[in-house]
Amino acid sequence: MGFRSNIFLLMVLFNFLPLFALYRAVRLWSGSKSRQKILVALALFILAFNVPISVFWIRSLYPYLYDLSPSTLRVIFFPALAWQTTALLFTLFLGPVYIIWGAGAAARKVIKRKLETPQAASPPRAAAISRRGFLTSGAGLLVPAVFGFSAFKLQDSMADVDISRVLSIPIPHLPRSFDGMTIVQLSDLHVGPYIRQKELEYWVSLTNQLRPDLVVLTGDVIDRSLLSLPEAIKGLTGLRSTLGVLAVMGNHDIASDRYSSRGDFLGGERIADGMKGIGIRTLRNEVTFLNSGQDRLAIMGLDWITSNNLNPAVPGGPGFFNYHSAETRRELNRMAAQIPPETPKILLAHHPDTFSDTSPLEIGLTLSGHTHGGGQVVLFNWNGAPVGLSSARFKYASGLYRENGCSLYVNRGLGYLGVPIRINCPPEISQFRLTRPNLPEQVG
Repeated sequence: MGFRSNIFLLMVLFNFLPLFALYRAVRLWSGSKSRQKILVALALFILAFNVPISVFWIRSLYPYLYDLSPSTLRVIFFPALAWQTTALLFTLFLGPVYIIWGAGAAARKVIKRKLETPQAASPPRAAAISRRGFLTSGAGLLVPAVFGFSAFKLQDSMADVDISRVLSIPIPHLPRSFDGMTIVQLSDLHVGPYIRQKELEYWVSLTNQLRPDLVVLTGDVIDRSLLSLPEAIKGLTGLRSTLGVLAVMGNHDIASDRYSSRGDFLGGERIADGMKGIGIRTLRNEVTFLNSGQDRLAIMGLDWITSNNLNPAVPGGPGFFNYHSAETRRELNRMAAQIPPETPKILLAHHPDTFSDTSPLEIGLTLSGHTHGGGQVVLFNWNGAPVGLSSARFKYASGLYRENGCSLYVNRGLGYLGVPIRINCPPEISQFRLTRPNLPEQVG
C-alpha cells in the first residue's frame, strides 16, 4: 500500500472515536423510537463529510477538480475539511483519555469480581449506568464544539502568508562582496486545484516587494499532475531578483512528471523546461557559481533522490518518500569536488535530512522544505520544535537549525500536501542575509 493510501486510511480511522462518542450520546439521550432514525441520519451526515475528501486522494478523480474554481472548491469541501480536522483533534486529544478510562474501568471490574463474595449485595445498576452514560454523552457533546473550533481555525489558516524575519546566516569563507546578500526562499507551492495562478501571483508580488538578491524554490512546485504546469508557469512568470531565480526538484515534481530523455534522472524534465522558459534555472545535481574568480559563491542543487531514481519504478511507489543517505552523499561529494577549496557554499535540497550528510563539506547554509512544518497541523511546540502530524518522521521539521558552524532552514511551505488543512502552521516565505563569520551575528 502506497504512502497516499496509508494517509487516506489513517484519516478514515480517525473517524471512529468521534463517531463512537456521538453514538453513545445519541443512544443515551434519544428515545427508543427515534434512536434508529437519528443514527441513520448521523451515518448519512458523516458519509457526506468523508466522501468529498476521497477526491483528494484518488488520482483518477483529481483532474476533475480543475473544472471548479478555488472559491467553489472551498465552499464544497470546507465542511468535510472541518470534520476531518475535528476527527483528528478529537482522536489525538481525547483518545488517550478514552484509553485510560477504559483501562481503569476494566481494572475496577476485575478487582470487584475478585473481592466480591456470593453474599455481597450488588450495587444499584441504574446508578452505574447513569454515571457511565453521563461521561460518554459528555464526550459526544464535545464533538460539535470541536467541529466549531476546527472550522474557525481552518478558516483562519487560509489567511495571509507569514513572511519570516530576516535571519542572518554566517557563511564560512564568504567574500566581502557577498556580505549582506539577501535570499528569499519559497517552497512546496503544490500548484493544483487549490493553488492556482492567482495565489502564485500574490506570493510573487510579496517576494518581489522584499527586493531579494536571490530567490530559490526548494521543490514541489507541482502538486501531483502536469495539468498544473501551465498555471504554475503563468503564476511564477513575474518572479524577479538581482541574481536570478534557482530551483530544485521535489518528490511531487518527479511523481507528476515521469518523462525523462536522459538516464541519470527519472522524470521532471518538462517541469524544468517550463521553468527555464520563464528564467528559472533548475539545478539537478549540479553547481552554479555567482560571480567568478576568487570572489564567488557556489550554489549546489540536489535533485530528489529515492529508490525510484536508482531503479525504474513507478513514481509514488514503495520507497518514493524515503530518504537515501548513501546516494545523497555520493551526489554531494561529486558536486563538492567541482568547487575550489575555501569557496563559500549554499545547498538547495528538498529533503531536510540532507543536512546530516553535509557536515564534512562545510556547506554554510542548506535550504529545504518537504515537511510542511510538521504536517500542516501542529498541535503544540516542545522545546522550540513543532509537534504535528508528521514531525516525528523528520529529524529537522521546521525553522532554523545550526550544527558545526553550518545552518539549515526548513521552510513550512506555501501550498498543501493533499487536503488543504493548516492549523498552527501558516504558509511561509523565508528570508536570509548572508554574513561573514567573523562579524557579530544579528537577527533582524
